[in-house]
Amino acid sequence: MKIIHTGDIHLGSPFKNLSADKAKIRKQELLDSFFKLCAYAKETGVRAVCISGDLFDENAVAGSLKEAVFSAIERAKPVCFFYVSGNHDECVSFDSAPDNLYTFSDSGAWKSYDLGEGVLVTGLHTKYFSGENFSALTLPVDAFNLLLLHGDIYNRSKEFIPFHLLETKPVDYLALGHIHKPMLSSERIGLRGVYRYCGCLEPRGFDEAGARGFFLLDIQNRHLREEKFLSFATRGVWEIAVDISACATYQDIESAVKACVQNIKKDDMVKIVLCGRYSAQLKKDISLLQERLNGAFFSARVEDTSRLEFSYRDFENDYTERGEFVREVLRADLPDERKESVLEVGLKALMGEEIDL
Repeated sequence: MKIIHTGDIHLGSPFKNLSADKAKIRKQELLDSFFKLCAYAKETGVRAVCISGDLFDENAVAGSLKEAVFSAIERAKPVCFFYVSGNHDECVSFDSAPDNLYTFSDSGAWKSYDLGEGVLVTGLHTKYFSGENFSALTLPVDAFNLLLLHGDIYNRSKEFIPFHLLETKPVDYLALGHIHKPMLSSERIGLRGVYRYCGCLEPRGFDEAGARGFFLLDIQNRHLREEKFLSFATRGVWEIAVDISACATYQDIESAVKACVQNIKKDDMVKIVLCGRYSAQLKKDISLLQERLNGAFFSARVEDTSRLEFSYRDFENDYTERGEFVREVLRADLPDERKESVLEVGLKALMGEEIDL
């Protein structure tokens, strides 16, 4: 039996980090990836698609979007879709959903579906999470138990999953959503099971660099035989650190960046992180660099984490405004770390650089 584990699709995302035209493109690409997943499930004989929360980005879903999603699910028959709501779409109504889309109980209790061949899918909507509910969970020991949840096993919040309470249960596969980075290798839970976060289908921002897709599970004789990571992502997001310590001019910086991005597709999104130490003589132009990268790729962002490299002695005989500023700061009653931060910001301002506070 083949089962897909996906989630955090966030259909309807506004893509506020992009221009209006590009945001429109990405919205459609996000929906197209979901369409591709539905078609793939039908074409390859997948029994069920388990969506671990946040199918939609918010509770107020446009009617046309909901209709398009439900139509894609219906066209995928006989594939069954199972869905637990997440923290973004917990109030979305599924009253008009096709009959091959199954949700879980609105009474706050656990609910299970039997897929046949000894495989059960059990889930609980995020809004009903509580220690009492997790303690009350009962699962048959002679079944393959797939547990579908949207929440955080690492940090306490309203979406917190008390992982320790699940380790005593006969869970075979814990299908998690909420964290957008996929776990490419599953981890152990209890004596017989594994768990993983599926990540999202498509990257939505510069903070989602790396692989994005879904997992295909192959269950045979009530055992997980194989796990594959697959991707239909239209565009990738790359985060690249560029050390500018050896750069003497802006042109050197641009050349260093070009060398690092030369193998990236122009349709992808790129985040450049400038790092290293630079001299006070180096003139950086972050706005120009970002503008040129935006012309070379679908979208780009430049983050400057580089630090100013200087010796206080360089300013002992400097009687310019810059030298006087350095001497004033050095005389101030401040910790050395604080002095360094003040000097860096002040010298950037005097050099006409952008300041990111």
